[in-house]
Amino acid sequence: MRLIGQYLRDIWWIALGYFIVLESAMIAAILYWPQFRDNIPEIAKLIPFQTLQDLLSQVAEAGYWPYFAIQQWFKGCSLFGVAAIAFMGSGIIAREADQRTGEFLFSRPVSRRRVLLSRFSVLSLAAIIPVYLSSITAIWISRGVDEYIGWGHTLAASTYMSLFLLMLCAFTTLLSVISENQFRAGAVLVGVVLANFAVYLVQSLDRFSLFTSIDVWAFMEIANGLFPWATAGVFTAATMVQLIAADWLLNHRQF
Repeated sequence: MRLIGQYLRDIWWIALGYFIVLESAMIAAILYWPQFRDNIPEIAKLIPFQTLQDLLSQVAEAGYWPYFAIQQWFKGCSLFGVAAIAFMGSGIIAREADQRTGEFLFSRPVSRRRVLLSRFSVLSLAAIIPVYLSSITAIWISRGVDEYIGWGHTLAASTYMSLFLLMLCAFTTLLSVISENQFRAGAVLVGVVLANFAVYLVQSLDRFSLFTSIDVWAFMEIANGLFPWATAGVFTAATMVQLIAADWLLNHRQF
């Protein structure tokens, strides 16, 4: 519990700021929906990328749910979630090497695996709890613009997005284990995500981007009662593989 409490104190304010920004952006997007809905043809003329035009076409056809999915999960959680994970997770292990405190930490009667998993657990909860909280509040806020989203679909979509973010948490943890500088892991994570988004905008290459797995089509499947189990399984497997690799590398690392 001491390990958990110590790391939680280190990232508490970042996690709170992440939730506030995510919630504020979601509320603004919901309140903007009536104006957006009434001006879709004009907005479509301003979008240069075919991939984004396809997303807008889905909104025009299906209405509020794809709009909310894009704003909350595809854009909000991926953008702010990645930034939060980068800030909170980059120093999860690398900070000990950067500040020359690793030898002291791992000389205590606590296994390296326990330190790793405790900090990863805190990071994961800090990344996904705001996803659930903000998405649940949207159920009530959406009624203010005469729209309805169901509990089942909202929780299923939030779970799917959370599995994606957990994979990024594990990736950041792995990078932090092999890094000497506590900011390097976060910088690499942001760089990888930006590169993936750039690829996503190129129509012939978008299928190779991570963002394809969390775009509006995945959430439309959820709305139709078809949870993307295969992709969720890939997220989970990737998380486990990266954690196993991080554990092995940490056990063989010298501080």
